[in-house]
Amino acid sequence: ILNDLDTLRKIPATIVQGRYDLICPIRTAYKLHQLWPEADYVVVPDAGHSALDPALRSRLIEATEHAKGLR
Repeated sequence: ILNDLDTLRKIPATIVQGRYDLICPIRTAYKLHQLWPEADYVVVPDAGHSALDPALRSRLIEATEHAKGLR
């Protein structure tokens, strides 16, 4: 991702990060957002890494629905 940021900047995107994600630490998502400020950045305060977590899944669906509306 970092190697292709110039290309990605043109694509609307949302970074969705679970606060308690130990596999992909929050500092990594924060760094990505600092390098890609055009992307929305959402931290889900009560979620970890699993997309099956209800809170995280809900935010992923919201981001997907938002992206669908941008076409």
